[in-house]
Amino acid sequence: MSYTTSFNKEDEIIEIRISGSATREEHYAALGDAIQLCQENGCAKLLIDLREMLSTRFTTTRCFTFGRSVADKPPFVRIAHVMPADAKSREDVRFVSTIEANRGIASREFETIDDAKTWLIGKK
Repeated sequence: MSYTTSFNKEDEIIEIRISGSATREEHYAALGDAIQLCQENGCAKLLIDLREMLSTRFTTTRCFTFGRSVADKPPFVRIAHVMPADAKSREDVRFVSTIEANRGIASREFETIDDAKTWLIGKK
C-alpha cells in the first residue's frame, strides 16, 4: 500500500489518498498522520480517497476495530470516503463508515472527490 496525507488549505480539509493492498499497520499509520495534521491545522474534516485501494486482507473484525478506533479518537467531526472500485473493498468501506456513524461521527461515502469535498465544506 501507498498512502499520502496532506492539508488542503483552501478547503480546510485533511486529505488521505490510499492505493493498493494495505496492512493493518499502514492503515493505522495513515490515521496517525491524519490526526497529527488535524491537530496542527485545527481541522476536523477528513477526506479519504480510496478509489485505488484493495482491502482483500481485511476481515469483518478488523474493519470493525478500525472503524471504532477512528470514531473514538478526536478530532474528526466529518469523514468523507471516496469509494474504491473493487466490490470487496466497497463493502469494507461501507461497514467502517457505518461504524463511525453509529459512534457519532458524520461519515458518508461518495463516488467522486468533488461530491465529497462539497459535503465536507457544507455547500450542500
